[in-house]
Amino acid sequence: MTYEEEIKPYRDVIDRLNNEIISLIAERQQAALGIGAIKKRYGKPVVDKSREQAILDKIKEKASAKGLEPEGLERVFKEIIRLCVEAEEKQ
Repeated sequence: MTYEEEIKPYRDVIDRLNNEIISLIAERQQAALGIGAIKKRYGKPVVDKSREQAILDKIKEKASAKGLEPEGLERVFKEIIRLCVEAEEKQ
């Protein structure tokens, strides 16, 4: 078996997972837009720091439980939250 043959199944899995992650982020953004519309209707601010912190705390807890680096996942989710907030602010 060659290097390329041996590595291909793993790369295929990573490609599939990347596509799933993109779809999930798009779905999350749509939910955030729905929340943003409700916030706007009630005159609430887009950013809710206490909710964001609660989300990040849960993420770090779940990351630890899965053997992942909590701070690394926190950085990833901060970026996802930032993308969603930007989308909400544009609507």
